[in-house]
Amino acid sequence: MRGMRLIWGPVLAAGMLVVGPGGTAGACACGGIVSPDLDARVTGEQSLITIDGTAETIVMGLDLQSVADHAALIVPTPTPATATAANANLFAELERLTAPRVEGGGGGRSALDEAGAVPGGGPTVVARVQLGPLEATTLTGGDLSGVQRWLDEEGYTMRPEVTAQLDPYLKQGWSFVAMRLTGEQPLSGQLDPVRLDFTSDTLVYPMRMSAAAKDAQHVVIYTLAPHRMQRTDADAAHQDVTVDYAGTIEGRTSDEILTELSAKNRYLTKLSTTISEPSSITTDFVFGPAPNDDPYQRVIHRGGDDDSAGALALALGASVVVIIVAATVGVVATVRHRRSAP
Repeated sequence: MRGMRLIWGPVLAAGMLVVGPGGTAGACACGGIVSPDLDARVTGEQSLITIDGTAETIVMGLDLQSVADHAALIVPTPTPATATAANANLFAELERLTAPRVEGGGGGRSALDEAGAVPGGGPTVVARVQLGPLEATTLTGGDLSGVQRWLDEEGYTMRPEVTAQLDPYLKQGWSFVAMRLTGEQPLSGQLDPVRLDFTSDTLVYPMRMSAAAKDAQHVVIYTLAPHRMQRTDADAAHQDVTVDYAGTIEGRTSDEILTELSAKNRYLTKLSTTISEPSSITTDFVFGPAPNDDPYQRVIHRGGDDDSAGALALALGASVVVIIVAATVGVVATVRHRRSAP
């Protein structure tokens, strides 16, 4: 089915889904999710973010495990966003570009070596587009009760603790993209990425709604910028943030979206964040330049061919010793048995 791939992606984040329209819903790192499947879960989440002047882009990819044939997602943005479909292979390409370097055992090539308003406080519907099985509606304005009423009427019924996370965004004048996934078969697997373009003066990734999540959150963010980037928000100090990759991708990719977005932002940084207690989340992820542009790439060390052969010989030798000992014990036991026989 167009717009969805039924394959299993890397587990990057987890968000609890309790129930969908007509019941309640949970949250993932990016926003609130609605599904009629009681056991539905977001098992993976990764995003590419970049900013050019005041134009920010978020390309979001989710892995959904569900037996239901539809689900929905609410994503806050500082200003109204334009939603479009993104290349299904984008994150596979990002994985390739940021893959660890393998050393030893013959090695292998390094990644661095490869080249309308609603009355009563309701929101204004800025745009509604259909992207394959995905319907995306951009909302702006309104108060919490008005937005909640709109969501209820449209079938986005959410847990009260998730809905409460909308209020700080509304008070700051943020907008939302409500994405409804529909199809003829269960949405279980890796959904094709969705691109959101909006105006912002800060490189930001929405995270505050994830305070309502029940499970630990693990989020992978790729940033494209003129320099190496780091988390600058207050929450970063007490969250487990690691740099998985940092380096330029100039001349190393032919991906259409990456080529477009890296025209002025050639430096790619991959950051992983683990949040063991989601209730402690108080800020969105905010990014700024790191102190330096030193490149970084993880290294996997493997033993050489000789080491592997030696380990194999050692293992085989140990096995032979065990077999010989066992055989010897068997022979001795047999001899003793014969001697003791009448």
